[in-house]
Amino acid sequence: MESRWEKLKTQLKKEKIDAFLITDSTNIFYFFGIWIEGVAFFAGERKFVLTKPMYQEEVEKNFFNWEPIICKNSIEEKLGELSERIGPLKCGFEANFLSFNQYKKIKERFKGELIPCCGLVEKIRSVKEEKEIDCIKKACQVTKSALEYLRGILYSGITEKMVLRKAVSYILKEADDVSFPPIVLFGERTSLPHGKPSLRKLKKGELVLIDIGAKVGNYCADMTRTFVWDGVSERWQRVIEFVKNLQRLAIENIKPGVECAQVEKKIRERSKEAGYEENVLHSLGHGVGLEIHEEPFFSSKSNTPLQEGMVVTVEPGIYFPGEGGVRIEDTILVTSQGGKILP
Repeated sequence: MESRWEKLKTQLKKEKIDAFLITDSTNIFYFFGIWIEGVAFFAGERKFVLTKPMYQEEVEKNFFNWEPIICKNSIEEKLGELSERIGPLKCGFEANFLSFNQYKKIKERFKGELIPCCGLVEKIRSVKEEKEIDCIKKACQVTKSALEYLRGILYSGITEKMVLRKAVSYILKEADDVSFPPIVLFGERTSLPHGKPSLRKLKKGELVLIDIGAKVGNYCADMTRTFVWDGVSERWQRVIEFVKNLQRLAIENIKPGVECAQVEKKIRERSKEAGYEENVLHSLGHGVGLEIHEEPFFSSKSNTPLQEGMVVTVEPGIYFPGEGGVRIEDTILVTSQGGKILP
């Protein structure tokens, strides 16, 4: 945890900021290793955690390098008192995670300048440590095994919701939790990228799309498979093979130093050449870690360069509204040699 704090201090120096306020619960967990409600406040070499009495026992047991402040009334009020004791500061805050109402309350009491910042902690989190990668690998192993299990229990007449329940049950036996509510879709409903499972029954010769992820040690995995159930449809097999080729092309272009937008552009261009430009409904992928969607993101506007140690998903998809869709997704580790499919 201390090394993570050192990385943040380096970022704050670059931004010429004296202090930093963390309000996002996931980012607080990243530095502390426990989930609490409250805020973390860094000021020079002093580190404070402000929380409610319900977390007092947990905070006092785990935050031995921090100064805990238990707020019986308003956290914003205590933060103002704290800033008054320390003196005027240029304090950065997480602009993406602080509500306007909470910002007003803090600003009324805070002695110093509040500076909106975006992505400081997320940038640090995007490059994973060895222990984080190990957790993601284990999560991917469970997810891959679950996909194989689910494919084996399918039969004509089973519903999407029945497969959903079996997916959750399997993952919870082997992992700590699910990364997100599983997506299970049949037939024409596979054209819905984030459709919710229904009572729709599986029929012979139909597409099946299953998007699931296990969570191990608070770290997520994310995988999707699309295939034709009990019958061969030449049209869908061609689309499935095309999407698989798109994924291979993307993974081949994943290397340290390559910008996310460059990889996204190649896949968009290949889809356009094949006549599928209007059938691409989402970006190529995203980072994965403590959250199922985190930095970096594959999009045409992202100039973020890939770095060794980043973990991303590659999930090209081609969708035909009202007919069906195909998505193939794997979790990828960025290595010095290129992209490596996990596990």
